[in-house]
Amino acid sequence: MEKLSLNQGMLYENVVAQIITASGRKLYFYTRYSEKKHRNDIEIDFIISNESKTRFKISPIEVETSKNYTTSSLFAFREIFKNSIDSQIIVHPKNYSKENGIIRLPPYMLFLV
Repeated sequence: MEKLSLNQGMLYENVVAQIITASGRKLYFYTRYSEKKHRNDIEIDFIISNESKTRFKISPIEVETSKNYTTSSLFAFREIFKNSIDSQIIVHPKNYSKENGIIRLPPYMLFLV
């Protein structure tokens, strides 16, 4: 019998999607295709908003399954939408931390956002 391969990142993202939708929020994502690189150069897993009518802000959320990852998409996204960003969030398996304007938290804390 053959073993099925498991894409842990896909499962992790689905758990985060469920947490976001269970809190009553809609799911949005962002991707930008680079003609120069012939590929997507920015991919943001989820975007949530503060739902304000007068001071509308968004928070990009990246989901990472490993303890080692890059934040290049978040930084590029921040450069494009800097006036519209409330906070940047990375959901990952480590403890809570906040540095360089990025909130890093484990998935069980996501409901606090």
